[in-house]
Amino acid sequence: MPLTVIRTARPSPVWQETYVNVEKGQRLVIDAEGAWSPDLRDRIGWCGADGVANTIAGEDYLCPGTNVGALIAKIGDVVFTVGSRYDNDAPAEGVIFLAMNESPSHNNQAGTLLAQLVVFDE
Repeated sequence: MPLTVIRTARPSPVWQETYVNVEKGQRLVIDAEGAWSPDLRDRIGWCGADGVANTIAGEDYLCPGTNVGALIAKIGDVVFTVGSRYDNDAPAEGVIFLAMNESPSHNNQAGTLLAQLVVFDE
């Protein structure tokens, strides 16, 4: 029987522990909804878990190459894009952490997302 939990993800580049543990290769589904706003410096921009369209994060972000403001996750040392839906095998073993894809030097975010995590039995 799968484990299902719901967590609130704050709009922050600080990793937030979900207290959900997975094995590498275990099926993991994360669905996210809500609205949040990354620190875009010169403008205000609200987005969902997929981040700000056509605004790709640079090397100083938690997940370079992914949209700024996207929901991302980390298991162990592996960082990956979640967006509004992730349905794939867990890329590593350990506890799942969530964050906004943001630069750690930025600190003017708003909003929240609700993330439903479903971990299937192996």
